[in-house]
Amino acid sequence: MKIGFRCRHCHQKLTISASAAGSRQKCPRCLEEITVPSAPSQPPNDHPGATQHQGDPLSEATSSETWKSIPQGKLRLPSQRAEHFEKCSPLKLPNFPEDGLRVLKAFGPPVEKTKPTWTYKLGVAVVALVMITLPLIYFTFVGSICYATYWYFAEGQYWLFPGMVGPLPYFVGTAIGTISAVVVFFLLKPILARPVNVARTRSITSQSDPMLFAFVARVCDVVGSPFPSRIDVTYDVNASASFRSGLGSIVKGNDLVLTIGVPLVGSLTMRQFAGVLAHEFGHFSQGTGMRLTYIIRSISDWFARVVFQRDEWDKCLDMLCGPEFLPLSVITWPARSCVWLSRQLLRVLMNIGLLVGGFLLREMEYDADRYEARVAGSNEFAETSWRIQLASYAWLHSQSQISQLAERDILIDDVALLVRHHIASMSDAIKEQVHREIKSGKSGLFDSHPCEAARFQNAQRENAPGIFTLEDDAKNLFADFESMAKNVTWDLYCQYLQRSVKRTTLRDTQSVLMRYRIGVGTVRPWNEPGYY
Repeated sequence: MKIGFRCRHCHQKLTISASAAGSRQKCPRCLEEITVPSAPSQPPNDHPGATQHQGDPLSEATSSETWKSIPQGKLRLPSQRAEHFEKCSPLKLPNFPEDGLRVLKAFGPPVEKTKPTWTYKLGVAVVALVMITLPLIYFTFVGSICYATYWYFAEGQYWLFPGMVGPLPYFVGTAIGTISAVVVFFLLKPILARPVNVARTRSITSQSDPMLFAFVARVCDVVGSPFPSRIDVTYDVNASASFRSGLGSIVKGNDLVLTIGVPLVGSLTMRQFAGVLAHEFGHFSQGTGMRLTYIIRSISDWFARVVFQRDEWDKCLDMLCGPEFLPLSVITWPARSCVWLSRQLLRVLMNIGLLVGGFLLREMEYDADRYEARVAGSNEFAETSWRIQLASYAWLHSQSQISQLAERDILIDDVALLVRHHIASMSDAIKEQVHREIKSGKSGLFDSHPCEAARFQNAQRENAPGIFTLEDDAKNLFADFESMAKNVTWDLYCQYLQRSVKRTTLRDTQSVLMRYRIGVGTVRPWNEPGYY
């Protein structure tokens, strides 16, 4: 009989003989010492709604309150590609937190669904028309180059060189064919090529973090949004909800993936985190607008890749225009000039798309902000934005510190702790500067998000007290926040160093902070009295 389990350090799938149960072995991947579990008497419950375990307070509660549990369909697990790491259930399933029912009962009734304004409806109609037109113009432009080349070889050469025999017609034909092929290739290459750098993602399950899943399900309930098919965690200071499989998810319907930045969670309270989730899920309550948003961003990415993306092929074309390839310059220089001119024309289309699409995206942000204000409160909206801005500023400094330490072969093990350290180390002058930038910001015509001042005013107009006001740490929603933060930090190094990183090489973040005096001051809890 074989025992299948995962290493509690790197979560590598392992299989070993049942006779080794209870013994201590070394993981072949991370070389950490682990204890082999005993063979389970029955398979673990893999049901996505398994947030209630025997003996936990939620199961034994007699409250008459009803709340929306996690959908009772089979949870879509992430694909097991090399760049995707799933945090599966640990050897022992964590119990539902003792105060879990208190957190869930802190939610009030569902919020009222926001009604789209007339500007929002107008924006949807105009943007839909423009964003459909832009790709047609793009492919018409590429097709016109192909047709012009065909016309030259079919008729143009006989009109340009009537009855001429000699090398000139052949040379001109070769030059036109080569230049056209180069231009078409460089226009289509960014669209057809797959992204080079695929981001590593890590998913959590309802068994590894039952409280977080129950919390997310409750937010979905009060907002009226579908529950995500997958929840990912990352090292970024951000949170987002998106379609899991792109266009395929749009066709299927409510097939979403929620991405949570671990450093962001460590900087917020549960009330603020609930507001952030309400904002993200509020987008998916917009229906047609959210699907149109996905198309807008996809088309904008098309044009951005065509206009800005450079790779080895571009370097090769530049090299062929050098003095060492002077005989070829008669063809390579016109080809390079035509590629540059084509990209400038497509830049105009890209800016038109950003101009028109930015209007709708800003209206959608205002709409999602109303959901956040109704869940967490209008006054709390400003505090949440303030903390996110500080965390983002701290994240910029953290990235610089991580890079400098990596050059010395010093790899910290907790990026969330480093972010909190930089927040705690900020001087009053820096905080005042961040505050002034927030108040003085203005929305640009090409911006996808409104300025913070305009968003504050929009949230204040709701005058909502909020239906969830619990001020506990948001990180308490995770079964083991510290381990999760270290896991995503490991992902960060594997992603940016482009090589396998052993966990044993990571060093304790607190010790590194104290030894190298990174920042000013010491690490303090973010909710310490007088912190802000």
